[in-house]
Amino acid sequence: MNQVIKSAGRKLLGVLRPSRTVRHCPICNWKGKQFATGGAASKQRIDARCPRCSSFERHRLAFFVAENCADLDYSHVIHVAPEKELSKWLQAKSADYLSIDLYSDAMAKMDITDLKLGDNSQSLFWASHVLEHLIDDRKAISEIHRVLAPGGKAFIQVPIWRFDTFEEPSATTPEKRLELFYQEDHVRLYGLDIMDRFREQGFKAKLYRAQDFGPTPLLEHGLSFASTDEIFVFIK
Repeated sequence: MNQVIKSAGRKLLGVLRPSRTVRHCPICNWKGKQFATGGAASKQRIDARCPRCSSFERHRLAFFVAENCADLDYSHVIHVAPEKELSKWLQAKSADYLSIDLYSDAMAKMDITDLKLGDNSQSLFWASHVLEHLIDDRKAISEIHRVLAPGGKAFIQVPIWRFDTFEEPSATTPEKRLELFYQEDHVRLYGLDIMDRFREQGFKAKLYRAQDFGPTPLLEHGLSFASTDEIFVFIK
């Protein structure tokens, strides 16, 4: 009888006591009590950076969305400004992978507004936090549409701050851009109407939010940060 009572007590404690593992990075499979502190000096936050692969909320959300999108075609992939947190995984998924950038390390130096790629040649175009740096983002969107094969998809992340995109062409100095757009090399604050810019070029739009996956994955995998909760998948 005493053994039964002890066993029941242990089970009850197991329910009441929180698990030692409360965070799990879906990219590298790290598990622990809490993510590390990280972020830009002006945006330092706790419980944000994976101690193993250095991924942040937006990287883990992108991975989580992509892994839950059964219809992404990785046969011919273009990865713009490749994030080290995701590039190895994305390259491993891809049959034909090319990373491009104008300024940082990548497999090819290429301008997203003037892609040296054939028409209808790519199955997946991946660009995370790129378009907010471009003066002519519509030209980039047009190029993405041109190089994607029919049915191809653009997997896009940008910081989302509002419903309507805010731009100020006269803001040309780093100081003014920092004041208006919160970063010296950003040229706009995107709103959810970014989907209209892609629709104008002939894309269909699908929106994913971190909150779509429910509170348990949201907290366990650390998927949410104020301006990076949205991922857009645009279909040609």
